[in-house]
Amino acid sequence: MAAIVVWFQVVLFLAAGAGAAPAHALTLKDAAGKDIEIALPVRRVVFLSLYDLIPVFGIWDRAAGINRWAFDSPVLKGFPELKACPSVGTADSLNVETLLSLHPDLVITWSYKPEVTAFLVERGLKVISVWPESLRELYQVIDLYGRIFQKEDRAREVRSLMENSLAATASKVSKTPPEKRPKVLWIWTKPTTVSGGIGLQQDLIRLIGAVNPAEHIPLKQADVSLEWIIAWDPDVIFIWGSARYGPGELASNRQWKSVKAVRNRRVYKAPALSTWSPAVSTLALWMAYKAHPGCFDRTEALEAIRAFHMKCFGAPLEGLALD
Repeated sequence: MAAIVVWFQVVLFLAAGAGAAPAHALTLKDAAGKDIEIALPVRRVVFLSLYDLIPVFGIWDRAAGINRWAFDSPVLKGFPELKACPSVGTADSLNVETLLSLHPDLVITWSYKPEVTAFLVERGLKVISVWPESLRELYQVIDLYGRIFQKEDRAREVRSLMENSLAATASKVSKTPPEKRPKVLWIWTKPTTVSGGIGLQQDLIRLIGAVNPAEHIPLKQADVSLEWIIAWDPDVIFIWGSARYGPGELASNRQWKSVKAVRNRRVYKAPALSTWSPAVSTLALWMAYKAHPGCFDRTEALEAIRAFHMKCFGAPLEGLALD
């Protein structure tokens, strides 16, 4: 099945032989200019990805199934609707029998597992695979949700909320002279796997008025030597929120103590917020608060986060600590 590349920078896979276009359809064009139709309204969706957007668009009634990892989402945990949503495993370990039994109109998943997408398409399912690599592409995915779920006004509202929140964060740090911008390194499942010059983390590092010493690497993630990190000598290190280690492991390592961020105790484990979610705005504020001590009032920052989550998700974010 050939990939269909649409304007939203996602990949759309459809089963062949769909027949005549339905009376109410979302029409997209593939790279060859061929029209592709998705029947509207979409009533039953399995969310293997982008499940944080369910409360944003008020579409719990359309969630036929959900990724197991959604039950760990700080954004979703407080919603009683989540408990009633069947788990279909993960994109890496999919419970195909459960998924097929739910008879979804649509499956939304990540694009890094094309074999899973192909498998589902072969069984007659419609599957949208996404992988936003930047804030711009995340906005496009939000627009796509607006079209699929016929909530385009809400999509525009959410984009506006995000843009205003990110602009407010950037404004707070905008007066920092270029020569005083902190060097910020984002590390992943391993301490020596770093964010390069591609991806949402790179966008966030720039937005908070910092410099990524690994931005010259044209990859989202790259394995580097500890010697490289010592040479870069970052002022601040952020650890991916789902990593199985924390600042203590670096602080107790003799070699890591050569790094300024470790010596100065400026290694922070990020909250486990998805960057494929409007919650990326909260993550940006949290990062800026840590990277630029003194630029933010703690009470004001917490209120900004509370107000954003109420307007965007309809519920406050519980348990986020700034200090």
